[in-house]
Amino acid sequence: MEPGEQVRERAWNLSEVAALLHDLRVPSPTVDERSVVRPLTHRIEFVFDLTGRRLAASGVNAPAVAAILRPARAAAQELAAGGPTGLVHGDLHPANVLSGPGGRMVAIDPRPAWGDPDFDTVDWVLDNTTDQTVLDSKIAELAAQVPGMSPHRVLSWCRALAPVIAVPRICSGRDDAQTRFLTALAGH
Repeated sequence: MEPGEQVRERAWNLSEVAALLHDLRVPSPTVDERSVVRPLTHRIEFVFDLTGRRLAASGVNAPAVAAILRPARAAAQELAAGGPTGLVHGDLHPANVLSGPGGRMVAIDPRPAWGDPDFDTVDWVLDNTTDQTVLDSKIAELAAQVPGMSPHRVLSWCRALAPVIAVPRICSGRDDAQTRFLTALAGH
């Protein structure tokens, strides 16, 4: 395996992800308001605005998803405004992680923010997940390996961000088990 291979191009396991998440977590600093790194609430606004535009531009009639975007945004903003504060990658998913030296994962293309580090977990636990029991198991496995990770907050983030992950899938015409699970999770 050459350094630089995207993790999405190979099999990965949650222990590797746990090591990456552990490496990315830094102690909560006092955030200077003059910092160029914005609060996670700004990233949330960007992501939901982009999702709304994608859905509108697609011409796909997905009223169930459109109806859950507003409450999902509110839930994500509430999570971002509360809870622990640390440095967040902001766009941590298998396409933005490379296999590095010694088999360690290396994060690339950050969209840094100050906020809840559990935000960075969502894409990993939802990847290829089609069932609540599997999601709960993945969250529990990661939480057991990543100090400070809150299983309750990760599940809340998954529910809040599920429509953000579902919309591109819906817009491309996917109607598979994962897309249906994401839509149901968002509507919980």
